[in-house]
Amino acid sequence: MLEIKENIELSKFTTFRIGGKARYFTIIKNEEDLREALAFAKTRKLPVFVLGGGSNLLISDSGFSGLAIKNEIKGIKFVDKDQDKVILEAGAGEVWDEVVALAVTRNLSGLENLSGIPGSVGGAAVQNAGAYGCELKDCAVSVEGFNLTNGKKFSFPKAECKYAYRDSVFKQNKKLLITRVIFELNKRPNLNIEYASLKSRLGDVQEITLQKIRDTVLQIRSEKLPDWHKVGTAGSFFQNPIITDKKYQELILTYKDLPSFPNKKGLVKIPIAWILDHVLNLKGFSLGQAGIHKEHALAIINLGKATAREVVELSTHIKKLVKEKIGIDVSEEVEFVK
Repeated sequence: MLEIKENIELSKFTTFRIGGKARYFTIIKNEEDLREALAFAKTRKLPVFVLGGGSNLLISDSGFSGLAIKNEIKGIKFVDKDQDKVILEAGAGEVWDEVVALAVTRNLSGLENLSGIPGSVGGAAVQNAGAYGCELKDCAVSVEGFNLTNGKKFSFPKAECKYAYRDSVFKQNKKLLITRVIFELNKRPNLNIEYASLKSRLGDVQEITLQKIRDTVLQIRSEKLPDWHKVGTAGSFFQNPIITDKKYQELILTYKDLPSFPNKKGLVKIPIAWILDHVLNLKGFSLGQAGIHKEHALAIINLGKATAREVVELSTHIKKLVKEKIGIDVSEEVEFVK
């Protein structure tokens, strides 16, 4: 029988280590657990919040008044598709980086650039996790789960997932709970090292392997981002803005070294970390117990006893400064739960 607990601190289930109590809390291991949890919530007319690895999340100080469901649905399966491809099926509750590591160990390419990203497979699929020139959608085939509104199963091919930069149909519709993600990986390594920091480190390497790429990505991440095992953080807090090429041309008149990445026609993506560092000089800045990491301006950290309110105040302050200084709007990548 499913165990449902009361008044559980949610802070210990997030990498930010911030958040109040859930009125009810449960951990699901399979679809039967999920159905039982949903029935419990329905009979009591409770709102439902689904928690994965807690790595891209800020929970309010007042907690959550309904049922918080921690998704720990596991399962990993590799199936040969043909002589060049392998299908990987992964439960939403699997640890994302463990799945990446396993694929690399089997010499299957596609996920190696996404090494070191904290959280679960389900969370990565919601966010369309991306790093170092790759995104989850590049290898995703389909996503399966349950519609919490009607209790029916769904299986969406990639096209129906509406993947975009740090976005998906699952991020827009919180009633879609992911149970499994299916990927297509390459037996013959198809290496992607065009991202600047990867290219600079691997440029002189004689033999570039998947493991070498993974190790390099992990090294770069460790040098730039705070270790969430030691410091409360949700990683990259803001999305990189996508602006018109016209606006970018205006900005580089003043900020000649402002990097850019091609996007859709007439649009470019700019790194908000560069703005926060080189334009606003915000590394190490803090409000109360919420601060900006001294090595990476995109990471907001918990200095010890930060509240969600302090993080929100810091985020609001940063967005205001960016708007006033360079005239663009910035959006959070982190999800707020109230």
